[in-house]
Amino acid sequence: MAARLKGSVRRQAKGDHVSDIDKLKFQFWDGAGTVESLIQRWQPQNCKTEKDYENSLYDFLHRELPDIQITKQFAKGRVRADILISDNVVLELKNNLDSTAKYQRLLGQLAELKGWKGKIIVLLCGNTDPNLAKALRTHVKDWMGDLFIIDSKVSVIEKYG
Repeated sequence: MAARLKGSVRRQAKGDHVSDIDKLKFQFWDGAGTVESLIQRWQPQNCKTEKDYENSLYDFLHRELPDIQITKQFAKGRVRADILISDNVVLELKNNLDSTAKYQRLLGQLAELKGWKGKIIVLLCGNTDPNLAKALRTHVKDWMGDLFIIDSKVSVIEKYG
């Protein structure tokens, strides 16, 4: 056990993978929180399209969560998402949310996820109109109503890089 922990600490110091504690946190306590903290560490480079961001994040998550199942372009029934992590966190990426048409399309995609039992992370990349980001956060808050789980059910993150 000590050798395994030592190896884990060595990998963490080198920045190769998340620690065993983070893996347990993901699996048994806060998967979305773990993914959110990984997104903060993720440094996308040379990404111009949504597919570029998706591939970059997918590769990064695989490196950081080697023991967790990660699926690109997940679809099950009416639920569709850019990335599924484990069986309980979906990621929907939007690059350049800068028009009402793109915003309306995103709202339609979120409506399909409304019945999802897990956590939802909307990741805004590229050039995001601040008014549309604000409207999205308001929509998510209204969508969830007065439930106490609002911050744990749906998160909106903006990432530039």
